[in-house]
Amino acid sequence: MRKTDLLRFKKIFTEQKNQILMNMAVIDENLMVRPEDKDEVDQANADIEQGIRMQLKNRENHTLRSINEALRRIEEGNYGECVSCGDNIEFKRLQARPTTTLCIACKEEEEKVSASAILGHRIEFVH
Repeated sequence: MRKTDLLRFKKIFTEQKNQILMNMAVIDENLMVRPEDKDEVDQANADIEQGIRMQLKNRENHTLRSINEALRRIEEGNYGECVSCGDNIEFKRLQARPTTTLCIACKEEEEKVSASAILGHRIEFVH
């Protein structure tokens, strides 16, 4: 991969990382429990909002881990290589999913294995 492309990806990842960290600070602030007199409906709504914030925080944590992994791979010089087969990941795929670690062929194989496992479990429940 060209050095200019790597620098562009690194810039994108760094900007995304900074945005996520700011978002997570806001989420953390909103997760703090504030004692207030609330009726049952208000409390139910607050609980739903709390659950949504937790899901958002979990998603942001996952994305942050992926970005950190991609930045590490850039620094180590193996960004854009499939972690499964070692082949280069197509540039178009990296543009679409910059944090991907699998080439198309390995991703498709992973999905087939996952689907087979799910179907296998469903069959076991039927018996």
